[in-house]
Amino acid sequence: MLYPTKEKFIAMLAVLVIVSGCAAQTEIIKMYEDKTVRNQPYDKFLVISVATNIGERRRLEELISSNLESDGTAAVAGHTIMGLTPTILQRDIDAAATETDADAILITHIVSVDKRVEVQEGRTDVFFECRSGTPTDYFLYDREELKLPDSIMIAHTVIAVTNVYDVASNARRWTIQSTCFEKASMDEVLQDEAKAIVQQLRIDKLIG
Repeated sequence: MLYPTKEKFIAMLAVLVIVSGCAAQTEIIKMYEDKTVRNQPYDKFLVISVATNIGERRRLEELISSNLESDGTAAVAGHTIMGLTPTILQRDIDAAATETDADAILITHIVSVDKRVEVQEGRTDVFFECRSGTPTDYFLYDREELKLPDSIMIAHTVIAVTNVYDVASNARRWTIQSTCFEKASMDEVLQDEAKAIVQQLRIDKLIG
């Protein structure tokens, strides 16, 4: 029987880690859509996020704004106008929308964060290598043990709700719930959430 060399085994293990790290895409559920207004995309968004973690709040605003800009739609991250105060008041949002000349306000609220930590105990793999020599020891084998370290897997699953409001009418036009499954870090979650939100905006023709 042929056994893989140590180098080949480690390479195979790396491939398995990469494959096992692939998680499901972000799931989108449409919760509301104003069907009386169709094919009227917005030109500029004021982007606001609501989260208990200030850093994640700022990062999500920046990611959504960046994705909108990359898609050809102007956007302003709310914290660049209003700062990062713990409480966001409606009058502050209205003032920021006026100051930025935005025609739509996008508010994303992170409503649930689930963090799962799993520790997998390392194992010992034994490698056998046939000795070369006289016929006396031809069928004897050298053995080598390779101790693999413990591995820790962290999985974040986050649910967010995003609303779009029309500045001129103050009416809610669109609401989705987005769920990002089992990402290794919160930054990966926020990147996927931002991408999914902007993709859905384009699908529903809220951006041109």
